[in-house]
Amino acid sequence: KPDKKPWKVLDVGCGSGDTLMALKELGWDVYGLEIDRNAIRLAKERGLVNIKLGGYEKIENFPNNYFDCIRLYHVIEHLPNPRNCLQLIHKKLKPGGEVVLGTPNAGSMVSKIFGKYWYNLDIPRHLFVFSPKTLSSIVEKAEFSQVSVSFCSGDGLGRSVIYTMSEILKKRIDTNKFTLLFFILYPIEWILDKLGIGDIMILRG
Repeated sequence: KPDKKPWKVLDVGCGSGDTLMALKELGWDVYGLEIDRNAIRLAKERGLVNIKLGGYEKIENFPNNYFDCIRLYHVIEHLPNPRNCLQLIHKKLKPGGEVVLGTPNAGSMVSKIFGKYWYNLDIPRHLFVFSPKTLSSIVEKAEFSQVSVSFCSGDGLGRSVIYTMSEILKKRIDTNKFTLLFFILYPIEWILDKLGIGDIMILRG
């Protein structure tokens, strides 16, 4: 935060509000959009009152120049028209406001190694997968400036290994049962992040 004033933040696809709860504790004025009614119920039970049902299109209901920050974490890859979403976000941000996008990196080392078995490819739920270059391009075309990209991967490597094994063995394997493997492989993902070829990228603009 560049100053001591409480920021106004919108989390699109906020789920049950984990991130908004953390920001609320920091004194931020928090808002959320979510398509899952049950998640909204849980968020409101936690005291998050400004959570609305709907997709990114509902951003239009807010005044222009309203938010200091709008966040979409693992959302933009699901949208049929990412550019339209970014243009709408740009209208709703205050001058100097920031968009934060977290999404799988199609240019990651894990995606190159595993190809069609890359866990974060996630067809057909993911309509688009971006590289840092392609994501930066559409963000800049939506009139954002000072775009930066960092990397913060989680368990994509381990889940890609398990997904590949399940395809070879022709047997469905529950990736959630391999938490220890994900911890063992995490140092490799950390190194890939530092090299700029991590599995999950975070764009700020």
